[in-house]
Amino acid sequence: MSPSVSPLRAFATSPYVLLTLCFLFWSGNSVFARGAAEVMPPMNLAFLRWGVGIVVLFPFAAPALWRERAIYRRHWKIFLLIALTGVTGFNSLIYHAVQHTTAIHATLITAAVPAASVIASWLAYRETISWRTALAMVVAFVGVVVVISNGDFAVFASFAFNVGDLIAVLAVISWTVYSVGLRAMPRDVNPMGFLLGVMILGWLFLVPFYVYDVATGTRAALTLGNVAGVVYLGVFASVVAFAFFNYGVARLGANRANVFNYLAPIFAGVLAVAFLGETLEWFHGVSIVLIFGGIYLAQQGRRPATQPVKTS
Repeated sequence: MSPSVSPLRAFATSPYVLLTLCFLFWSGNSVFARGAAEVMPPMNLAFLRWGVGIVVLFPFAAPALWRERAIYRRHWKIFLLIALTGVTGFNSLIYHAVQHTTAIHATLITAAVPAASVIASWLAYRETISWRTALAMVVAFVGVVVVISNGDFAVFASFAFNVGDLIAVLAVISWTVYSVGLRAMPRDVNPMGFLLGVMILGWLFLVPFYVYDVATGTRAALTLGNVAGVVYLGVFASVVAFAFFNYGVARLGANRANVFNYLAPIFAGVLAVAFLGETLEWFHGVSIVLIFGGIYLAQQGRRPATQPVKTS
């Protein structure tokens, strides 16, 4: 391999780069879900999104999934838990949450994922957190508060919980279990085969909800824009983003990988500027500095021991 190729490959396989792209794609997921809330029922959107992802990934990952089926049979309990929390649960709950709560509430609540991951990692594996990582989470969380409050903290004076906020809390719990549960799966499985298996199993649990929606007349409006949005979610927010996140967790651990969750409101703001005609304000710059500063701090602590990641 020539010297000019090596740095490019190192960049392309960096968990920091891939996690950044992961949360960029997931920010598109939340923006589309909010924008299509009135025409794309939550379970319709979840069912169609994962269905597209399975179709796209199947030709590439099915042989590996079949070849390693004995591993999944041996570890079926954790495999089932990962599928239910990461595929069936999290996004379905978020799609329901934005039907009942504001973007500020949902963003604030889901920003609790890194802290929840730390607690879950300690409970499950007695994994401790350094003062540097704790400080990083606080700094990045302040950045989230700045961006979603538009620089006016008085907006939180009327903060009151509703049913949508409770659903968002359940989504945080679901995602935390998923990200921490990844550590319990054998690391020698093919990552694409694993992802396909999780998607298929999680999607199967969505089938009854979708059938019920259709039977009761709750159907998505399949306009050209909605179809394009579902394809985007199925390819980038499902296959690509989940592959990147799983890789990042394997390389960095759930705690440090979940700190990248704080990038979501920044990316959501950028996408809103690009597609919804919103404008950049001073507080966007402040929040970007705080969030990226927090992420940088989180990655400077002691590197946790990680198991090798199989990439092919």
